[in-house]
Amino acid sequence: MNVAAKLDISRPDTLVRYVLFGISYPVLYVGAFVPWPIVFAAGLVAVLVAELWGIQRTPLTIALRRVHLGTVPRSIIRDAAVLVLIARSGEYDVAQLGLLTLAIPSLYLLRGVFTALLRLLNQRRQLPHSTRNLDLSRLRIPDAPPAWLRLGAPTPLTQVAIPLAVGVVIDAAAGTNYFAVLGLAVSALYTLGMLAVVAVHYRRNRVLGDRDEVRAEVLRQVRAYQPEVMLYFSLGEASGTSYQVDSWLTTLAELRHKAMILVREHKHVPRIGPTDLPIISMPRGPEVMDLDLPDLKVVMYVGNVGNNLHMLRHNGIRHIFVGHGDSDKVASTNPASRVYDEVWVAGRAGRDRYRRAGGAVSDASIVEVGRPQLAALEPPRQDRRIFTVLYAPTWEGWSNDLALSSVPVMGVKIVKTLLALSPNVRVIYKPHPLTGYQDKITRQINQQIIDMLETANKLRAADPAWTKIVAANAAERTASKGRLTELQRLIDQLSGSQGPDSAQTARDNGTPDPERHAKLLKAEQDWQRAHWDAAGWWAHRTVTGPRPDLYSCFNEADMMIADISAVVSDFVGSGKPYVVTNIYNQDESAFRTAQTVAGGAYLLGSKAEGLSDLVQKLQRAEPVDPMAERREALRHYLLGPDEPDPLTRFNDALDDLIAKPYPVAAPMEPLEAVAKVAAAQSDDGEPVSITS
Repeated sequence: MNVAAKLDISRPDTLVRYVLFGISYPVLYVGAFVPWPIVFAAGLVAVLVAELWGIQRTPLTIALRRVHLGTVPRSIIRDAAVLVLIARSGEYDVAQLGLLTLAIPSLYLLRGVFTALLRLLNQRRQLPHSTRNLDLSRLRIPDAPPAWLRLGAPTPLTQVAIPLAVGVVIDAAAGTNYFAVLGLAVSALYTLGMLAVVAVHYRRNRVLGDRDEVRAEVLRQVRAYQPEVMLYFSLGEASGTSYQVDSWLTTLAELRHKAMILVREHKHVPRIGPTDLPIISMPRGPEVMDLDLPDLKVVMYVGNVGNNLHMLRHNGIRHIFVGHGDSDKVASTNPASRVYDEVWVAGRAGRDRYRRAGGAVSDASIVEVGRPQLAALEPPRQDRRIFTVLYAPTWEGWSNDLALSSVPVMGVKIVKTLLALSPNVRVIYKPHPLTGYQDKITRQINQQIIDMLETANKLRAADPAWTKIVAANAAERTASKGRLTELQRLIDQLSGSQGPDSAQTARDNGTPDPERHAKLLKAEQDWQRAHWDAAGWWAHRTVTGPRPDLYSCFNEADMMIADISAVVSDFVGSGKPYVVTNIYNQDESAFRTAQTVAGGAYLLGSKAEGLSDLVQKLQRAEPVDPMAERREALRHYLLGPDEPDPLTRFNDALDDLIAKPYPVAAPMEPLEAVAKVAAAQSDDGEPVSITS
């Protein structure tokens, strides 16, 4: 990409901003050297406008930082021009000249003290463990400082020398010599005032200064809760990954044993969905390895990541891999899963996948528990006013063997084909949260699909055939929008305070209220229903956030198109027809053999041929659906039997695991006996070291 594209100078308004920035500093210095007070003043105004409006949050600011011309160096360059004007104006005696010359470095020194104190304050406000649903009242956490005292906010001392600069300009223009001193006084008083404010807040937060005591109190509260089951999660700082935890929240809440959630990264704590279970972040590996929870019996892992090792080292605890979905991806048979005591899968298909993968995971360690999450699925609806197709592709994956996304290969073709069936089809597009995370092309095509659906909605709104329908449903939609607003207000009220920083958030979301949490879950369910109604039953939709969730999208659809992923396995539970993309155009028989979920699917090649005909057949009053029987048989193979229900099976499996006696190591021989054996076995008769 060329520089022009990076800086986006093709836009007229942006070009004006950059030009203003480019000429402001030369004008400033010309006014200082001549000296021309009016020109200097014009340059000073231009610099301030360019800095505060022109280049803020533009690519130019990033480029300047990369060449060490960030905010502070630029303010030094600007204020150095004030020193030039002071020297060139000739209005000041020796004492005034010395005072004013030392003034600007002194202001920067005080600004450095302010910044250092500000950083210490923000470090105190960042708790070593972010938490939810843990009572931290004993820490007496104070309210967060104002927004302008947080790291990342524009510092209030960036323009601290401006009053002095204004005074110098007035003196140079009027021939006086005291306005600069007045300006200096204003700058000094303002700086000292800011220092006093940050010092007060720093002192107020001294209760958080003892990090060891904060850690100890958090762990005391976790132990007091006496968790028996822990869900463990780690996946870097990437956004959009908390769905791996969210999918287990309802199941965890309905376990017969107390459960908690441990995440390794602070940022995941507020991202996890509504729950009244304790959540704690623990970024440091040694803290995880030293974690002492006497009542903990089982740890559940939703992904195979390196950070799992810190928890896996704990003896006396059962470690089970539950994953975050049941799919035919390579990740679902990862050989790393052999490190767990047990691997829990939905049905027989999961067991057979590991068997076909080569036996890295023993068959004896695999337990079939069903998919408790699928209780949220509703039966197919017969009263739907328009045939709805859900397109839910996976993402591009971390490696080539996971590159199963149809978005870059055929995503546009799929959506174009569906839109061409208008007005009889509605499209819901729900891409994987990480779509485009690895590949820029995929990210661009994903946005192209979103834009296509927006354009299609605008065309429908302008189509006379739809005008009457839209008008007839106006009152219903207005009522749903009002209901949506009310529900969102209720959710915000019930979900607890999302404070301005992690410390206040942890304080305000302490002991959970079961009654309030139940109301919150009900409000969330009602919100999802109102969300669909508010848009209109005819409107194409793109769903990229956590709400509406995947199962709500399932319930809204009559058919799904998806890639090889856990999404397909879960959709099989709905009993509805689905299409699996065959992006590499493999032989159909071989593809179905390799991909279990394809056994009950209609297959779609990379050219998306036949999709239009299939949708039209499924739209009929009596649908032509030859895969229906195969889907039903596959459902039991993938997800297990209907009775007992999956939640009961999951709880029973957990009870059985906890009831198993943990293997006890054989008693060790005394060191003296070991030393004698080692000496006897050595070649030269010398004892073999047993201390290494």
